[in-house]
Amino acid sequence: MTIPAAPPFDLHTRADPRLAGWRSAVGVPLADDAAITNGAAPSGLLLILAWNVWIGRGKLDQLIPQLRAEHPLHLVVLAQEAYRRDDTIPRDATAYAASDFSQRAFPEHDIATVARELGLHLRYAPSMRNGAHRSDRGNAILSTLPLEDTMAWELPFSYQRRVALAATVRLPDGRGLRVCSAHLDPRGGSARDLLGVLGRGAQAQAVLERLGETPDVPVLLGADLNLARGRRERAFRVFAEAGFRHGVPERPPEWAHTYHRMPRLLLDWVLVRDPAGLIAGLDIRRVDEEPLDRGPYVYGSDHHPLLARIHFASMEAGSR
Repeated sequence: MTIPAAPPFDLHTRADPRLAGWRSAVGVPLADDAAITNGAAPSGLLLILAWNVWIGRGKLDQLIPQLRAEHPLHLVVLAQEAYRRDDTIPRDATAYAASDFSQRAFPEHDIATVARELGLHLRYAPSMRNGAHRSDRGNAILSTLPLEDTMAWELPFSYQRRVALAATVRLPDGRGLRVCSAHLDPRGGSARDLLGVLGRGAQAQAVLERLGETPDVPVLLGADLNLARGRRERAFRVFAEAGFRHGVPERPPEWAHTYHRMPRLLLDWVLVRDPAGLIAGLDIRRVDEEPLDRGPYVYGSDHHPLLARIHFASMEAGSR
């Protein structure tokens, strides 16, 4: 079955010549809707998978079917460092590209191919080119449910070009959930901000401002925040002061790290803002491939996935 291409979505750019150079080296944003209809699932429940897939090396094609077999619910994936290779990417490389890319013995999983093979709706916004290789990486949203009102926007430049991506997931009962995938810089671009604390703070503020106020729609953020100083950092406090919480009811993570290599750091977060109390419960857990958290990678990535299970309040309770 062939379906029309999904409508393009807005990319909000910034008037910064450094960003313009990086922007010229990547392909176009991608919107593709699944040709198959995903089956029915229990009402009022939703799974969210948030994961930095390490330039496409994370095995989404293995983990997603495994999770769906264990949890027969609708699923939304918020991916960072998703990998894409197609003809929209300029043939010739420029100086505006990430320098940390080298092809390894194990494959990079093209995000469009993964979505197509698994029958998922896809939105993808590239952030940067992968060195001289004709490919790029960025944030992606994959979903068993249709995606509406997609928007991408550039964040203030610090070390590399960063583009956040948001869309609304429409549940079968008509309720909506705004979801956002974001990835902040790991370090700064100057001696004044070597660790990137100032840059990440400005980028977090830009994510928050573009998401805007949504009093009647919960907002869920799945992000690699790259917090060098943990929750003390301004980037985290920006979200916390705007009402974003870890879990419903709120509780701190039970894990000490999400970055699997050394030094092991707590970089990845699932945060929710729900001023109307439409979410009755949000449980978040870290996904481990090995029971004792051993091995060099986690399903091919250097980051652990985070899996969130949302229990929406009943329609009657939500309308009070």
